[in-house]
Amino acid sequence: MDLIVQRVTGWVVLWFTLYRACKTVFNKKQPEYNCRIVTLLHAICITVTSCYLTFFQGSNPYTVLGFPNTSAQVTCLTVSLGYFLYDFMWCLYYQTEGPVMIMHHIVSITFMAVCLYLGVSGTETVATIFGSEVTSIFLNARWFLKSHEMYNNAIVGYTVDLIFVLLFLIVRIGVGGTLMYSVWASDRPPSMVKAGGTMFYFINCIFLVQIISFSRYRLKNWSNSSAKKNGTNHLNSINTSKHISTEHISVKEHKFNGAAKLLNQDHVLLKPCVFDNAKLLTK
Repeated sequence: MDLIVQRVTGWVVLWFTLYRACKTVFNKKQPEYNCRIVTLLHAICITVTSCYLTFFQGSNPYTVLGFPNTSAQVTCLTVSLGYFLYDFMWCLYYQTEGPVMIMHHIVSITFMAVCLYLGVSGTETVATIFGSEVTSIFLNARWFLKSHEMYNNAIVGYTVDLIFVLLFLIVRIGVGGTLMYSVWASDRPPSMVKAGGTMFYFINCIFLVQIISFSRYRLKNWSNSSAKKNGTNHLNSINTSKHISTEHISVKEHKFNGAAKLLNQDHVLLKPCVFDNAKLLTK
């Protein structure tokens, strides 16, 4: 156990050293920018590692439950626990996160620490880490897009948001729910592991409420943007038609007196559509 404590402490120091290095390189950026770089690097590294351990090493998280931890699983857990301890201290120092995210960090740290202390349930814990960090990649990518003013690009911004929401629903809520059921249905995992997994899933459900609200906002934004684009195109087509028709009338006035009246009538008929689109833009 002393060796595990030393390894976790070493990873805390390593993540903090990496953060300080980012501050030196990007000295004009805010502290959160440098912290997000570390967060993204951790998410990518742990996602790749936990994906390999979960899907390619042969440890099925639905059947191999409550078994002793392998050396690879211990390494993955110590790396991630070291990061979460560093990030938790950073969040407390800068006070950037709300109570739900602080609770998420506390549960994650406790869950991994219990798994390392007991020496079992590494398979289901690593699988849980994978589900958490694979969504973190796109969440942090979204933050960097906003930081570099690229998020407002419709294709990039909505694509990243869509991938994040789908992954959260499928992996964290769907697969995570079935995994939690398997853990409770098995007699091998300790009660503390079951309780930790349940708390983690409960926090995911709280995040789900926020994500549903965010998705509704983004859909409304997308609808309003589409309405604005359609409204602008519609106005341009009206102005173009009016300009062409008026020019046509000025050239051949004696033939198109009736056409001028028809143009005015069309304009009157189209006014409600223009005003409706204008109302959509103000919502």
